[in-house]
Amino acid sequence: MEATITIDGHTLTMGQSMSVRVAITAFLMELNNDKEFAADLGQIGIQYHARLTEVLHLIHEEARRSE
Repeated sequence: MEATITIDGHTLTMGQSMSVRVAITAFLMELNNDKEFAADLGQIGIQYHARLTEVLHLIHEEARRSE
């Protein structure tokens, strides 16, 4: 079950929520696996990593509650 994601009052469909989760996961994997890419982003890469990790944890928490 996917987490329920709402953006500006619009609740995403299950497919849209899955796409958001997969995109966040893929970007985090890229930041973790490609140190040169992460270094090129500098401070913003660190912030992306931190904020997206938080969002991913929230997505997983919501998905577990929905089961």
